[in-house]
Amino acid sequence: MNLDFIALISIAFLSSFGHCYGMCGGFILAFNQLAKNIKFPFFLLILSYHLTRVVAYICLGIFFGYFAKLFSFSEFAKAMMLFCIGIFMIILAFALIFRGKLLAFFENSFIFDCMIKTNMQKLFRQKSIKSSLILGFLNGFVPCGLVYFYIAFGMSLQSIYYSVLIMLLFGIATLPGMIFLAYFSKTLNDKFQKIGSFVSYVLMLCYGVNFAYTGFILTA
Repeated sequence: MNLDFIALISIAFLSSFGHCYGMCGGFILAFNQLAKNIKFPFFLLILSYHLTRVVAYICLGIFFGYFAKLFSFSEFAKAMMLFCIGIFMIILAFALIFRGKLLAFFENSFIFDCMIKTNMQKLFRQKSIKSSLILGFLNGFVPCGLVYFYIAFGMSLQSIYYSVLIMLLFGIATLPGMIFLAYFSKTLNDKFQKIGSFVSYVLMLCYGVNFAYTGFILTA
């Protein structure tokens, strides 16, 4: 399990300098403009923004961790869920590697566009510490392939405690990249971002294959 934690932290850290820039970079840069109108130390403001984002991930961990426990009534149900999670991870990894319509499908959300996105736009206009904290929390619900991967991994453990821990690790491991982006948005070159993202996607693919195989063997 310790090796899994190292791998999960590595995936989140590497992806935060690549994939996360593409997904959340626009929100961070917009938040930078908002921060200029708030009389509060910028570092504390951006840190609090991301800490509330981590809180949103913890909430997701609690919800999906509880949902996963519903499948713990039999060994067959556990194995089937593990197999399905593995297949989902494989598809998700290929979607992230090759991008295109499949990734657009995963990272598109009607509910987010209709409800959360509208509220975020209103909060950006309020220019207050309270609005920045809420914005960070809502940012945690942005449709994202990486978030789906960590939710799926947490569900595979069928434990609310571990599900929350996995989401917490994900959130914390992305902090350096996201804070770095807030300060130096144009420092990293595209090649570094692509390499970091590709390595993390390959690791995700490996986990997907392992989970699918393990689930298949247990159902045989």
